[in-house]
Amino acid sequence: MFEAEPVEAKRPQRRPAAVDKTFRAFDPHQVLLPPPSLDDWLPEGHLARFVADLVDDVLDLGPVPADYTEKRGYPPYDPRLMLRLLIYGYTTGVRSSRAIERKCVDDVAFRFLAADQAPDFRSIARFRRRHLDALADLFLQSLRLARLQAARAQIEAEAAAKARKHAQDKERRRQDRTGTSDEQAVTDAGEAAAAKARPKPKAQANFTDPDSRIMKNGDGAYIQSYNAQAVVDEQHQAITAADVTTNASDALNYTDMLDQSARNTGTHPKQALVDAGYCSNTNLEAARDRHLSCGTDTFVATGRLGHDEQVPPAPRGRIPTDATLKERMARKLRTKPGRKAIVDPVFGQIMTCQNGRQLLLRGEDGARGEWRLLAACHNFRKAFRHAGTAGLAAAVG
Repeated sequence: MFEAEPVEAKRPQRRPAAVDKTFRAFDPHQVLLPPPSLDDWLPEGHLARFVADLVDDVLDLGPVPADYTEKRGYPPYDPRLMLRLLIYGYTTGVRSSRAIERKCVDDVAFRFLAADQAPDFRSIARFRRRHLDALADLFLQSLRLARLQAARAQIEAEAAAKARKHAQDKERRRQDRTGTSDEQAVTDAGEAAAAKARPKPKAQANFTDPDSRIMKNGDGAYIQSYNAQAVVDEQHQAITAADVTTNASDALNYTDMLDQSARNTGTHPKQALVDAGYCSNTNLEAARDRHLSCGTDTFVATGRLGHDEQVPPAPRGRIPTDATLKERMARKLRTKPGRKAIVDPVFGQIMTCQNGRQLLLRGEDGARGEWRLLAACHNFRKAFRHAGTAGLAAAVG
């Protein structure tokens, strides 16, 4: 017998497989000789470019810089930088100050907007809370931008309609026939996001946010929340009024929301399509009076249809003289203008695209300011989708 000498085990060497394909040069350790430019990393027409131009050239930032009167201490971040981050974050669903801080490190769009600076989450949170009123005012500025773009779109539409009319007249003369049709538009509408349950105030106590109230959500669960309100322009899906209340019932907000919309836009809507949560005898009377005073024709849903329930056919004949206001409204809803539902998509976009299912700021003022900031960013997003950065320049030019 004999002992074999120990043999050292060796790891087999990996050799690249022989291939005939030529790949692009790849060197992870390559040193960048010229300084990199974030501007080159961001595609043209990107939403971040729109936000940068919006903050730098369009929005009135006067109240924000004017608030910095103390000359002592370490210089704060430029307000334009912070507004860029907040608007882009609230438009894309990145609302947490900690999340924005992380994005300033690992997201090209945020790094572009911050000029490669990285504010910490405390600075972002303090800026948002300190300038909450100015941030809420962005909502009114978003409406002015929407009106400018709408006016420009109207001019373009009228020019297109004129050209179309000329072609139709030419064709009619050639064939001796008519084929034009009138276009109809339905403008503003209001609907609520929260449900109608209203527990007694004395039965509620919340140490995290004492201003909030227990309300019933769409799933039937009771949660600590605020009642978010919005009025929406159907044609452009822009929010024209936004508010939060601590009252779970929508019925008390009908007049206030339409009045706020009129103040914000400078005009009363021709038509208002209102959710069933606003249906009450007081609001039906107010809708009748509003039609007489300012011309707003209101359609108030008097109930909700089941999943398999069909809308009744349009009414015929005279309205009974003894019909109540609710019966008259139910009859009115079965007419063609009354068969509309327009606000749900806006709430859906805020909850999904902007991550706006929950409000981050505490207190009624904080909740109201953040809800209006979400509404402003919704309008900015619509403006970007409608015309992009070029349209922004044209609207303010």
